[in-house]
Amino acid sequence: MTEAQQQEQIKDFSSKFDLHPGIPEGTVYSFNAGEMADEAGMSAFVECYRPLIKGLDDKVAATYFAGAFGNVALAVQYALTVYSSVPVISLSALSVHLIPSQGYWRVAFSLEDWSFEPAPAEAGQRTEWRNEQLSQFYRDTAAPLLTMLSRVTGLAGGEIWGQLPTKFNYYLEVFTSGGLPVSLLDTLLDDYRYLCEEMPAEIFGLKRNPFQVKVRKIESLAEPDKTVNMRNRCCLYYRTEGGSYCYTCPRLKEEERSARRTEYRKTASAGHA
Repeated sequence: MTEAQQQEQIKDFSSKFDLHPGIPEGTVYSFNAGEMADEAGMSAFVECYRPLIKGLDDKVAATYFAGAFGNVALAVQYALTVYSSVPVISLSALSVHLIPSQGYWRVAFSLEDWSFEPAPAEAGQRTEWRNEQLSQFYRDTAAPLLTMLSRVTGLAGGEIWGQLPTKFNYYLEVFTSGGLPVSLLDTLLDDYRYLCEEMPAEIFGLKRNPFQVKVRKIESLAEPDKTVNMRNRCCLYYRTEGGSYCYTCPRLKEEERSARRTEYRKTASAGHA
């Protein structure tokens, strides 16, 4: 890969996954991910982050951060398929940034050192390379961070990891519906199939692979002829000041979801009248 190609790839990560080559503009607080893999470092992050998102307890900080960290995991998955070259993301080189943005706090990431692991030239070796890259990222980068997040906040590991599939499945639909060249679709689906179906659960530090989930479809809030994905796990928005269950929350009862649709469409109809 040429230097120009590397820079183009890094630029793509910045725009798509909020993973940057330097501290993003507007950053107020920064934390080193390597330090967050230790109890003191993670506790310091949670103590800073929870009040910013108006969390009523530490568990909210856990779900919100895990959802944001899904961007880093997605960047790895995307790079596998699209670039055949994966950024090496070590915890010591990864930083977490908190940025105020339109009434909420965005979590962005940056890598201090950028290096890439290219796929082998021989096509027959790609599968082994892919499996090793994914195993390495989840075992050495994601698991230490999210396991410590669980320990510090008291939220079960399954709930924390469970924030990632919702984001992955959303982007999978985006990419398969015109976001990627047709020639890459089979590779994309096969790479994701390996992550969901074949990655050993112990790599995540869990008894079950957290990506092995069934996507549940529900009627769109605004359009009755369309469907949206239900969240895989609750994001705990209802545990923030003034928060409630999201429309796509798995904890929301179907009669309540139906009532929300009716009310939303009634209000929208009145607004257009």
